[in-house]
Amino acid sequence: MSLPVAGLFAQLRKRISAPPVKPRFAPEVCWGTKSQVRQFGLSGENTRPWAHAWVRQYMERLPLAEIKVVDAGAGASNPLLDWYRPQVRHAYLVEFKAEESSIGNTTVVNADLEKGIPLPDESVDVVTSVSSIEHLSAQGQLLFMEEAQRLLVPGGSLVMTISHVLGLNEAALAILGRDPALINRGCGISAPVNLKKMLAAAPKLTSPAENALRRFPGYEGFSESELSADSDIIFDDLVSFGNVRCLPETDAMALRWAEIGVCLVKKLP
Repeated sequence: MSLPVAGLFAQLRKRISAPPVKPRFAPEVCWGTKSQVRQFGLSGENTRPWAHAWVRQYMERLPLAEIKVVDAGAGASNPLLDWYRPQVRHAYLVEFKAEESSIGNTTVVNADLEKGIPLPDESVDVVTSVSSIEHLSAQGQLLFMEEAQRLLVPGGSLVMTISHVLGLNEAALAILGRDPALINRGCGISAPVNLKKMLAAAPKLTSPAENALRRFPGYEGFSESELSADSDIIFDDLVSFGNVRCLPETDAMALRWAEIGVCLVKKLP
């Protein structure tokens, strides 16, 4: 049953204060690999099943019934949400143009991630996101990191995946930015991923040492040609599929993407 916005956020303020938790994870950043696909027992070698499984293997280590989780940009249903949402203490699903509602242990929050997440400071234990943040503007990607840092209790974790599209120059971005098939699905691409800037935007989130991040976009030493040559990395193609028909110019670019898994931990006071 839908609630008036004022009543919904009054309930949120009352229900989602949470005490600090001890960090449960070491920070990690990695590429999605075929080796992990086999480790997770998945069939096929595609980025999205890997992304759900990668976040899930962290969530499985948590006392789900005790934690509050925000998911950013995944909608109301996917294999990861459908698994953890019924088990957690409370789930907040943040989605653009969603209908505000609060039923049982689930609250749907209508919010534009380009403008922030309207939930209180230090109110959740985990923030999740699967292959969504790359669709934000460059400033939106940084704001998301700031918001995740703000929302997490000390010791809480941001566990997400980000798609890195290879070959994003100005010409490619101009085509992707006007492709109706991508825009209508909320999958437009307007900026490349710069992981270094994203991590710098959230200094209270502990990340791996910089020398362990050289293989990631934004860091000195990152090479898309080396990434492409790694036979263990999972790649998907950014082209028309099924009933989704991209512009001919989009298909002609034959762009590929790979997934980055990111687990960061908010520092204790």
